[in-house]
Amino acid sequence: MLSTAPFPIKGRKALLLANRSFSPTWAKTAVCFLMYRPEDAVGVLDAELAGRTAGDVVGFGGGVPIVGSIGEGLALDPQVAIVGTAPMGGMLEEGLRGEILACVEAGVDVVSGLHAFIEDDAEIRTEAARSGALLWDVRRVHGPFRVSKGEGCTTGARTALLVGTDCNVGKMTVTVELCNAATARGVNAAWAATGQTGMVLRERGICVDRVISDFVGGAAEELVNVEGAGSDLVIVEGQGAIVHPGYAGVTLGLMYGVMPDCMIMAHNVERDKLKRLDTPIRPLAELIDMHERLMRPFKTSRVVAVTLNTSSLGEGPARAAIESTQRETGLPTADVVRFGCGPILDALLEHLNLK
Repeated sequence: MLSTAPFPIKGRKALLLANRSFSPTWAKTAVCFLMYRPEDAVGVLDAELAGRTAGDVVGFGGGVPIVGSIGEGLALDPQVAIVGTAPMGGMLEEGLRGEILACVEAGVDVVSGLHAFIEDDAEIRTEAARSGALLWDVRRVHGPFRVSKGEGCTTGARTALLVGTDCNVGKMTVTVELCNAATARGVNAAWAATGQTGMVLRERGICVDRVISDFVGGAAEELVNVEGAGSDLVIVEGQGAIVHPGYAGVTLGLMYGVMPDCMIMAHNVERDKLKRLDTPIRPLAELIDMHERLMRPFKTSRVVAVTLNTSSLGEGPARAAIESTQRETGLPTADVVRFGCGPILDALLEHLNLK
């Protein structure tokens, strides 16, 4: 089921298609690309924010320009165009479709994480064949499909799974930050991408929200074994939340497919209700206990640390929130983007005997 980019992304000039939605909430792929690959981005296309820079708008990407038309974007001579937004339902809106078609006509490779596959659009597909542009529908999942055996990673690598109090709380970002920090300490670490944004950065992975429900566990099991080959530690990007009615299935599928040796809980301090719902988020201590109890029939898998997204707070209140959470849960707590991975990574490596 593993999907691999059919062309290189890293090291090539990228135009990010933001479809009038350039923000951390609605253009997560574009924003995360600017966070981790700013040197590869030549521009962001968003007609409503044209004339500004990425750094001005989202805090990442520095002076990468925001342009107002696909013509201006193509004038930047991109080699690859990346659909950087996540519209409701993941459909291919007409304006975005026209921008993709223009890129393909110009021979620019296109990456899309939409639920609607651009390769299934006859005009885009025909034009790509004519121009030589390549297409990667990140969310397309290929067989063979299989049910999890409940074995988790069998390569000898230790595994850690990011779980969360809600969807879109920073699980992918923490995964990348922790892997980078572990590698910097000399740990032979890898990370497993399970969503479209992570897959664009990793250039491989399995978009588990497109896997048939019976096979999510098997997909996760396959993925940790691919990333675990030759690694001592695999950090797995989590998805959804076990208490979210829309996304609990994929969360549990990851837990039972990865069979993690430990978990790390992610929370956005700005969030007191589930995204797009009026349901309060349960206390962290309760959610931590819930995750550990769900794993108990198979193995002891503890939540060893908590990571907070404090971007909505000033520095003083952010540090206070971290201290409060640490007292509440009794676990090492940090905002890994803002203040570094130290406490989280220490707890992870100590628990897994990888120090």
